[in-house]
Amino acid sequence: MVASKAQQAFTAERRAKAIRMKIEGASYTEIAEQLGYSSRGSANSDIRRALEKHVIEEGLAVEAWRELELARLDVLQQAIWSKAKAGDPRAIETALKVLDRRAKLLGLDSAIKLEVLTIDALDAQIQRLEAELGRNDLATVGGEAGEAEAVEGPSG
Repeated sequence: MVASKAQQAFTAERRAKAIRMKIEGASYTEIAEQLGYSSRGSANSDIRRALEKHVIEEGLAVEAWRELELARLDVLQQAIWSKAKAGDPRAIETALKVLDRRAKLLGLDSAIKLEVLTIDALDAQIQRLEAELGRNDLATVGGEAGEAEAVEGPSG
């Protein structure tokens, strides 16, 4: 069943008020009581739904904008591509700028962290960990001997 325009407007206004109240620090119980929700849980659910819808809509708008920008870059690239391929220095520079903008827009230039581990580095790490384990074992054994001596009293 589709809600009437009046019901949709009422729901939108109530959600906006609920979100504003939550931002200002109101509890879900206060929001439910003041805005006529049946319970604090239904106020919570309504606010969560509204925020999720906003995030989804915002994400779709950003994606649509990205697609529009990519289409514009396609047109620019196509306009200069033959001159760039023919070796025209200005066209090459412009093409590189277009390609750079496309890479930024698509996140292709984001930093990639690579960690290269050599056998020597792994062996050194293993030796360090074994030494650390050995120290912990000695500390544990020493601690147990100290505890036994404390319980039994000094020998002699």
